[in-house]
This record gives sequence, structure tokens and C-alpha cells, in this order.
Amino acid sequence: MGSRSDKPSSSPGLAAALDRFPTLSRQVEGLFELDEDFRGLCEDLADAQTALEASKGLPADIRDARRLEYEELVTSLSGEIKEILSRANVILLRPPRT
Repeated sequence: MGSRSDKPSSSPGLAAALDRFPTLSRQVEGLFELDEDFRGLCEDLADAQTALEASKGLPADIRDARRLEYEELVTSLSGEIKEILSRANVILLRPPRT
């Protein structure tokens, strides 16, 4: 019907950000559409999550190191996205003085 879950995600990056920040879906969708840097972070998050999942199939001698590396990357990218979303959530109550 009209909910977010009924809309097909046009990119893995958008889907990754929406999954990570479901309560901020409107802000995520708006920034994803308008901000190329934000879009890039979301795409990087999706890639890191894919790599993290794929690391489960790596040989045992490198699996743990790669898993840790990708977990840290996912955490870092999520933090950057969260920071951008929190800054974008600021509402001016009055117009700036001219």
C-alpha cells in the first residue's frame, strides 16, 4: 500500500541505510536522493555488509581478521551516516536574519 516496505529499493545502499535506520526512513530517502556524498556512504555501507557476510565463507586462517575488519567498517560507516542524519534533522524555528 503506501508504506516504505511496499516500495522497491532502487539501490543496495538505500536498502542498507533504511534497514539500519528504520525510524529515520524519510530523512534517509530524502538525503539519498539529494546528497551524492550521503549516497556514496550508503553504497559503501551496503558493500561492507556484503563483504562481512561473504567473510563467513573464507578460509579459517583469514576469516576472523576479515570479519573484524568489515565489522569495524560497518560500524564506522553507520556512525558517519547517523551523524549526517542527526545534523540534517535540525529544524530552524525562525528564518535567518538578513
